[in-house]
Amino acid sequence: MPETQQLDIESNILSSSLLVGLFNQIMDDKTVVVLDMGLASAASVSFFGQTKCRLQYTGLINSEIEKYNDQELSHAERVALFKNDLNLQANIKIDIVLFWDLFCYLNASAIAALLEVLMPNLHGRTKAHSIGLLNARQKMQYSEYGIQSIDQLWQQPCSAVQPNVYAHTRHDFSRILNYLTIDRSCLLSGNRVENLLMINT
Repeated sequence: MPETQQLDIESNILSSSLLVGLFNQIMDDKTVVVLDMGLASAASVSFFGQTKCRLQYTGLINSEIEKYNDQELSHAERVALFKNDLNLQANIKIDIVLFWDLFCYLNASAIAALLEVLMPNLHGRTKAHSIGLLNARQKMQYSEYGIQSIDQLWQQPCSAVQPNVYAHTRHDFSRILNYLTIDRSCLLSGNRVENLLMINT
């Protein structure tokens, strides 16, 4: 492999100390249900292909994401929109949610509606992962994400126009999350922070 190509591959890998805590239950003797809010990256497909899991991608992080932030929508209309787009089966209980940087592109009202839709499909042991903006005064790279390994994230810069960024402070983010709580956080490069989220008990 040419040296420049190897360097490009390595630059797409981010070390993560939170994934182990997220996936420790993947060793349980049951099928783990994973909801990925992004697109089906080759890295994640390969990683989950080696595990016993049921994987669903939503593709919510796309150029049309701003529709959920429409100020003309009522809360009920916003909830209905998420329900239609997620199309979750009522009897499915999700073990892991990969939000990636989805919350950075949703305002507080949209996040509240999304979490209301997700709540019936979660349970007491559900865990989640998110990537947030560290400093609201600095830009954040628009990227696609995936799981490279149990301690590595995969990222690929997106060439599309970045959606509007909603810079939630940590205090605001904690309040907006409602029934989820930030268990642990770690810094990432590029003005980002990753969060391990748990269900409030």
